[in-house]
Amino acid sequence: MVGAPKGVGGSVNPKTTGLLALLALGLGAFVFFYEIEGDSSRRAAIEEAKKVHVGFEAAEITAVAFTTLDEIPTRFERSEGGWQLVAPIASRADGTALDAIAHALANMPREGSLEAGGSLEGFGLGEGAQTIRFEVAGEIRGLRIGRSTPVGGHLYVARLGDDEVGFVASYRVNAFKRNLADLRDRRIFQFEAGEIRTLRVLWPGEESGEESEVALARDDLGQWQMGVPLVGPADQEVVRDLLSNLAYLRAKTFVDEPGALLQTDTDERSREALRETALRFHWSVEGGHLERGARIAGEVDGGRLIEAPGGRLYTIPAERLDDFPRRLVDYRSKRVSSFDISAARRLEMEFPLIEEAGAEAGRAGVLRVVAELAESGWSSSGASFDADRASHLVRTLAGLRAVDIFADEMGSNELASVGLDPARATIRVEGGSDPAARPETLADLSIGYLDPDRGLFAKPGDAPTIFLLSAGAADDLPISAERYRADFEATANDEGRGPAADPEPGALFSLDPLEGVDLP
Repeated sequence: MVGAPKGVGGSVNPKTTGLLALLALGLGAFVFFYEIEGDSSRRAAIEEAKKVHVGFEAAEITAVAFTTLDEIPTRFERSEGGWQLVAPIASRADGTALDAIAHALANMPREGSLEAGGSLEGFGLGEGAQTIRFEVAGEIRGLRIGRSTPVGGHLYVARLGDDEVGFVASYRVNAFKRNLADLRDRRIFQFEAGEIRTLRVLWPGEESGEESEVALARDDLGQWQMGVPLVGPADQEVVRDLLSNLAYLRAKTFVDEPGALLQTDTDERSREALRETALRFHWSVEGGHLERGARIAGEVDGGRLIEAPGGRLYTIPAERLDDFPRRLVDYRSKRVSSFDISAARRLEMEFPLIEEAGAEAGRAGVLRVVAELAESGWSSSGASFDADRASHLVRTLAGLRAVDIFADEMGSNELASVGLDPARATIRVEGGSDPAARPETLADLSIGYLDPDRGLFAKPGDAPTIFLLSAGAADDLPISAERYRADFEATANDEGRGPAADPEPGALFSLDPLEGVDLP
């Protein structure tokens, strides 16, 4: 048998394998660092060299000064609180607009360059050129913007103190073409809605002129409570919306700008508007004891004057005044019933039955319906029962809010006049978090007459307050025995039958005897 040649079919020399591995690693490192990383670095260096200004980032620019589109010389400075306008007046600047300017100055790329030939006037870069001066690490730099190039739609540019002329795409200078108002912060208030701890709202009466006041404060659970003129829970949604509207309120115009309203003594309309007060606000923030204030004044030139903290004057669109409630009832809690819908297990409804005429006119019994929640849904042992309508009813009651408060308390005769003595319908929901425990009352609602103009009268349980639900609530609630029959009794004869017409307030109505009616 002939032996195999030496080195063929045998094992590879470990030393050779190691050298090949090192060579492969070295080649891979060269490809990565030179071809890939190196290429990225070379491209970055090329892009940097194309910039009009090099050697700094936008965040390093600490000040910018130029003449705005409306020909007002301005200066802006960067501080810890953001960009500030320091000339011609002191004010907050629009941080987004100033960041765009800083970015344009630090990153503007040239499309090309050419020889100036000793004169910049021909490029529009002489005395009349727009000049943007800025500061980086204490050094003043600048950009001059000239006329358009003959072809291509570019603009000539040059650095301050430099005769080298370049040209850039025209849109690169859009950040500098702004009026002063476009560069100012239009936010009127510098707070977030969640920061407010106390709030007072004051407004003059329409007829008496006497000022009304509502004082509100957050409790330990973050809920708004009213302290003046009544003590009790406030309408959480109304207060949250009001604070949100204040936090996001934006100026229409700046009254302190050169040439603006109130700058001329002859503008008596503006001064008369300033003397008027339509609404006042006072607030304090979490962790602070200083109360700040603002007021919305009179109307002028399609807007309303607003005086912000520090005496600053702005105008806002006149219709924004409607975003701020000016009635005591608007700030009061109008929550009629509220519970966790998953806790509801029992539903009970009662409707008085009325004889229309004759010696026995008046109450003729009560229709009482009891339903319970099972795995298959809501069901009643009485007449056929629409489980879907019952589920919708419970969902409605779980977060039922009124649109107005009719009265804080009423006598028996007054309650009868609005259909609440006796109530035309009574609805109770029972349940709790523990199915094994004795059910507790989650909602107890008495329903009166439906007034198409004012709404649906309602009263929760034993509480004295009479609420007005929206007229549309009658579509979700069984407000009478007739409505219950039309909406909740799922019988074959009722298929396609619409809601029954509701009687006028105070009118009597008659029904055929129903199963479950208890006659007196």
